Amino acid sequence: MRLSAVVRGVCIAMVGWAVAAGGVRSASAQQWTELREAGFRIEMPGTPERSVQELTVNGTGEVVDQIELTVTVGGTEYFCSRTVYRRMPADLTPAQMLVNSRDGRPGHLLTDRSLSVSGAPARDYVHEEDGWILATRAIYASDTLYQLIVVGRAGVQAAPATRRFFDSFSLAPRPPA
Repeated sequence: MRLSAVVRGVCIAMVGWAVAAGGVRSASAQQWTELREAGFRIEMPGTPERSVQELTVNGTGEVVDQIELTVTVGGTEYFCSRTVYRRMPADLTPAQMLVNSRDGRPGHLLTDRSLSVSGAPARDYVHEEDGWILATRAIYASDTLYQLIVVGRAGVQAAPATRRFFDSFSLAPRPPA
């Protein structure tokens, strides 16, 4: 199974739940690319491919665009997405959005912890499915769900490149209202 198929399947399945191989070089030897996108900054281990997926949100029927950035290095895929939700149920808290996102993943949950990223609620969690490890950091700020996912084999969740990828993400300060 191709890594991007694993990531895409996971992320598309996750959106419903949220509201309801290249050259063999290590990521540390890669040229890291800093990206400044709408509202956030991140470093990726190479120049990402950009795509947009149109998704229908379970529960609201809202059609949203999921902006995706993907880099594959050897047997590991780095994935960053941004999905803006304009019509969220009033009783859906950011914390519950992140729990729903986590619970929408296939496979067996190995670890999970709450944290804050740039003052926004976030979760780090790791799933295993069919020998693949999916390490995820999900951040929910205002009306936007950011997902950072690294897919690879055992140990990828603790790899220095995974940590750098996750730790490089920050939200841009919001202008005063």
